[in-house]
Amino acid sequence: MDFEAEIRKIQDTLVVMGEIQARMANIQKEQAEGLAAHERRMNHVDQRLAEITDKLDGLSGFMDNFIRNRPDSGD
Repeated sequence: MDFEAEIRKIQDTLVVMGEIQARMANIQKEQAEGLAAHERRMNHVDQRLAEITDKLDGLSGFMDNFIRNRPDSGD
């Protein structure tokens, strides 16, 4: 048995595994960054939706009050 050849095969395998691990680490980092960016965008959307909801609720309340207090509302 040629132990030196087997050792070289193992070393080559370890090099390949190291490269795969490095690539996977980069992919995971990119995915984490993308997820963080997505979460920031979604937080912004949630904030804007809350602001819009508040404004619509206020407008609805104003209009409801306006219609009820009109002199020609029939009450």
